[in-house]
Amino acid sequence: MDFETPKLTEKMQYLYLDIIASLRLIPYEQRAYIFGVDDDEDFDWILAFASYITLEYIKYSYDSIDPEYSLRHFLLESEAEDSERMTQSRIIQYVAKYKKREIKERDPIIPPNHKFANLDMDNIEQKLNGYRLTEMNFFEHQVIHDIEILKAVVEKRIGSAKKISNTRFQEIFEQYDDFVESLIARSKKSDEDMVFASLAFFTLEWHYALEAFYFVACLMEDNGIKDVDIDTLTLLCGHINVQSIFGGSVNTTSRMIKDRMVFLNYLLDRKTEIFETETMKHLIKEIIVLYVYYMQLMTTTDGGLYKDWFKKESCMSDWASFLRYYDVFSIWQKKEWTRTRVRNMRKILDVMFIEPI
Repeated sequence: MDFETPKLTEKMQYLYLDIIASLRLIPYEQRAYIFGVDDDEDFDWILAFASYITLEYIKYSYDSIDPEYSLRHFLLESEAEDSERMTQSRIIQYVAKYKKREIKERDPIIPPNHKFANLDMDNIEQKLNGYRLTEMNFFEHQVIHDIEILKAVVEKRIGSAKKISNTRFQEIFEQYDDFVESLIARSKKSDEDMVFASLAFFTLEWHYALEAFYFVACLMEDNGIKDVDIDTLTLLCGHINVQSIFGGSVNTTSRMIKDRMVFLNYLLDRKTEIFETETMKHLIKEIIVLYVYYMQLMTTTDGGLYKDWFKKESCMSDWASFLRYYDVFSIWQKKEWTRTRVRNMRKILDVMFIEPI
C-alpha cells in the first residue's frame, strides 16, 4: 500500500520502511488478528506500530553508545567540587533508594547487572571506583530529585491524602510543565539535543505517565466518570504480565506513550460498548507481546538481532530526523486545573503509585 513517507534521512527512511515490511514476517494468524487481513489491513495501525518500534530501537541504540563516566566528570572543576560531589552522591543514593523499591515491587530480586543494583557504595572498592553514570543517567537522577512532582510520586505522597495542598499541587505541575517546555526548546538546537531531549521525555513519561494521567483526568471530567478504571490504566501505563492467545507470556511495562492516548480515548468513551472495550484490551495485549518479540527476538537474515543491526546501520542524524517526525512531545499539554481535575488526578495517582497494583 502506498503512503506518503515522512521527511527522514535516506538511511532512516530505508530502515523505517524495512521495519514496516518486516511485519509481513509475523505469523499470519497473529498478524491478521492485530492488523487485519490482506486488503482489509488497518494500515494506520501498521504505521503506528512500526513507528513505535523504531522509537524503541533508537532508545536501545542511544543507550548502547552513551558512555559511562565517573561522577567527577559531570561536575565543574572548582573549589566547591568535593562539596558538590558529596551533594550529588546523596542525590544518587536518594534516587537509587526509590528506584530500587520501584523495581522490587515488580520483581523481588534485582539482577546483579542492573543499573540500580550497584549504587549503594557498601564497600571500600565501590567507593574507590565511584559512581559510573551516563549523561542520561545523571540527567534522570537530577530530574527525579529536583522536579517536585516526580519527587512526590516516588516518595508516594501525592495522592488524595492531601499531604500536598491543591494550591501546591498545581504549582508543582506548573514546574513540571516548565521543565517539559525546556526540553522542547533544547530539542530544537541540534541533532544531539533532539535525540537527548526526546528520549529523556519518553523515559519519564513511560515511567510516570503524567501526561497520560492528566489526559484521563480530563476525560473523566468531560464524561462524568467518577471511578478510576485501574485495569485500563495498568494495561497502558503500568507493569503487566500478558498471556498471548498465540502462546507464551511476557512480563513487561507498557511504553507506548503516544498510542496509549488513542487507546485511552476509545476505552474511556461512554459510547464504547463493553464488548468493544474488551476486544480492544485483548488487542492491546497482543500488541505489547509483539513489541517484546521485536525487541528481544526479531532477527535479521544472518541470524543477528534486528535491534543490533539497526544500531549498526544508523546514527544520530538518522534518529533525530525520525524524532522530528514522530514528535513525542505532541502528547504534552499545558495543564489547566479545575477542582474536579485535581481530584481525579489524585485518584489516579492513588491507584497507580500509592495502592499496590
